Amino acid sequence: MKPFVNLIASALIIAAIFDRDVNCRRAASAAFQENVGRQGTFPHGIDILTTADYFAVGNRANCFLNISVFVAGFPEYTTSMIDHLVEMKINHWDM
Repeated sequence: MKPFVNLIASALIIAAIFDRDVNCRRAASAAFQENVGRQGTFPHGIDILTTADYFAVGNRANCFLNISVFVAGFPEYTTSMIDHLVEMKINHWDM
């Protein structure tokens, strides 16, 4: 699983922060938390969990304006987050 840790972590973070559905964001946050607790190999897992917990991702504005900026400060996640925003969100009908 080690070769896929960064990919899985990035995918869960993107879903936890940028998904339009609150239930998907919360599920991704819970899955991220579970992996941090069980595997302990997600980069900056504990630091991110203190900011992007189950309740914090419930507010979409908080996700886009605060949590995303905090998580983007970690280089392991920055590129994948920017790629997602450019490819999926910049022209999305809901934004």
